[in-house]
Amino acid sequence: MELQKRIVDGELEDLFCEFKDKEAVKDPWNFRMWDIEQKYFVFENNDLIATPLDSRTPEQLMAVVPNDNLDFKNRPIFMGLTGKTKALSCLKSTTGEPQLVILENNIMDFYSDTKEFKNFSFYVFTRGSKSTCCFESAAFPGAWKT
Repeated sequence: MELQKRIVDGELEDLFCEFKDKEAVKDPWNFRMWDIEQKYFVFENNDLIATPLDSRTPEQLMAVVPNDNLDFKNRPIFMGLTGKTKALSCLKSTTGEPQLVILENNIMDFYSDTKEFKNFSFYVFTRGSKSTCCFESAAFPGAWKT
């Protein structure tokens, strides 16, 4: 029997359903993420890079929790590095452009709070695809996507 990939919409629906009760949830969900060129996220020398995965490359799972304080229809999430207190954030760079950075924060702290934390929030869009999605910064909608 061949394993089938879960569709992105199904994974997100399950994620948001599971995290409805803030008191019951203790840990984020972990996901393997890669880009359209099949490059995986790897945390190396305090940088998150996309690289082809081989036997010498340690795969980095991404920790994900929903952000209940932003509009649900945009499917806002917090993303961090699994097993670490590091969170992805989108901030304005010195040139004024949005820049993806990794900061020392625990995404479960954001999840438990009632603030929006837009710079740590990313909207998930499938754009008609069942197996791929893209992320958009909630702090810079339309300006930063991956």
